[in-house]
Amino acid sequence: MFHYAQQITPYLHGQVSAVDTQRDAIVPGQDNSAVMAAIFDEISQATPAAGQAFWLTRTWGLLCWQPIFLSFIAIYSAKKLPNMTRIAQYRQPLFVAGFSFEPHAWQSGRRANLIRQAATQLNHLFEQYRLDLNESVRIRPGFTQHLLADSLLNCLIRLQQIRPAYTNQDIVAQARLWLEAFGLPDKHLSSLKLDEDSGKVKLVRTSCCLVYKCEGRALCGDCPRLDTNKHCTPLDITLVD
Repeated sequence: MFHYAQQITPYLHGQVSAVDTQRDAIVPGQDNSAVMAAIFDEISQATPAAGQAFWLTRTWGLLCWQPIFLSFIAIYSAKKLPNMTRIAQYRQPLFVAGFSFEPHAWQSGRRANLIRQAATQLNHLFEQYRLDLNESVRIRPGFTQHLLADSLLNCLIRLQQIRPAYTNQDIVAQARLWLEAFGLPDKHLSSLKLDEDSGKVKLVRTSCCLVYKCEGRALCGDCPRLDTNKHCTPLDITLVD
């Protein structure tokens, strides 16, 4: 998992160790409200014109991106899963990057079973995060569910880096497994489009991260507000049971 994580992005740097108490850490089972408030405040001070919706979206994305990516990488690279409710994450300037797990036995098994286990663990973890963040800024469960669906589908697009032999239909089949495991509706599959240049699956998110509200920033390539994404070729998802 650590090897593949570094291939996805060098920001996914982790180790098996005790929590580093010399750094600002987000640790499950502890009160993380102060660290989360500091992340939110730092983002708001750095992007004052962007507004609270962006600050909240950005904060939530930073809290969740590593656990989601690592769950995918572990399951598809090793058919194993660390206990995601035990992940410690570390605050960086305007970012959350770096993680650690205390030594423990990883779960192994069939991929579909591991996906369901990952969903159970991540739902529990993210609800803890939401409650901690809610101490300083209101964050509704419905708001986080849309962002979660987009994050899951984004990982599935990147899955082709780990499993290049996966066809478009394979990606859709895996998407259905993840959405079902998280209790998210199949309507999110409509976010998967056909990239006519590469012939592969591309994502047009249902939610906008609002980064365009930051000075000097533009719409993301997978943003639903982007004109070219409003006329993308739908992906044929009827071929997958």
